[in-house]
Amino acid sequence: MGMYVLELGLLVVGAVLLVVGYRRNRRTMLVAAALVLLVSGVVPDVVEGFAEGRANADARPLALLQH
Repeated sequence: MGMYVLELGLLVVGAVLLVVGYRRNRRTMLVAAALVLLVSGVVPDVVEGFAEGRANADARPLALLQH
């Protein structure tokens, strides 16, 4: 549920920045909108991949490896 809210929030912020930047002819707002929209599409996959990698990691503390 939290990821859905984050993704939707970033999508709305990106759309607002896009409209405001276009109407006021501000390139920096348009660049920010592009970055926010890019992040809104990538965040769920990154978080899922990180969680999956952490769950499947078999790393042990270095102290255990020295014996």
